[in-house]
Amino acid sequence: MLRRMFMGLLLGIMVIAVAGCSSSAKTTFQKIEETKEMTFAMTGAYPPFNFIDENGELVGFDIDIAHAIAQKLGVKAKPITTAWDGIISGLTGKRFDMIIGSMAITEERQKKISFTDPYYIDGAQFFAKEGSKLKDISELKDGKVGVVTGTTFQTHLSNMKNIKEILQFDSDVDNIKSVEIGRADGLITAKLVGLYSAKRYNVAIEPIGEPLYKETIAIAIRQEDKELLAAVNKALKEIKEDGTYEKISNKWFGRNIL
Repeated sequence: MLRRMFMGLLLGIMVIAVAGCSSSAKTTFQKIEETKEMTFAMTGAYPPFNFIDENGELVGFDIDIAHAIAQKLGVKAKPITTAWDGIISGLTGKRFDMIIGSMAITEERQKKISFTDPYYIDGAQFFAKEGSKLKDISELKDGKVGVVTGTTFQTHLSNMKNIKEILQFDSDVDNIKSVEIGRADGLITAKLVGLYSAKRYNVAIEPIGEPLYKETIAIAIRQEDKELLAAVNKALKEIKEDGTYEKISNKWFGRNIL
């Protein structure tokens, strides 16, 4: 009798344990399907891709792309703003489901996270005050140049011997202001960002020379979330093919940047 009771109790514990394991083993994609919500991160300070507008709303190209992808998945997109310097650790730490914040694909990042197919390509561009006599960043001597902390631009600058000081900022808004007030000789940011920001904020900066290098931009997803990666790639392909991507691009840039 005691043996039967013991075996019954053991079986019950095993059932509960299996059920618990089954619940915790749900993939990110399964959780997104169940909750009907996907979370994505960006800085919220990278116009025109993601920024806070005059009404206090989070807007931008990245935001519209995220909502379009979410619509294809049949869910709602929930944005989460965070500092760029810790955005990858936020993803691997499961604070959000993905990064849709204009992140460039690099070998170093690919060691930690996975990337979708690209959703645009941009170039790293040096900007200086309008009227500058500089024709290229290489002409600077003991230069002071600004970047957003944790970007590939910062890494590129650290390898330039003619740059004496790299000024680091949390956003390109502050980065651009430093050039405007004369604190920095110039800045490096994405060419599309610099051109848009100069016009939007009426700042007298201009691109100097050719882009320093090209960057392929994609959505970042945890390496184990292969099912989610496939689903987002499928949605991305669909919005490119059905005209949604072009419509969003025209809204922010007046042309298709794909």
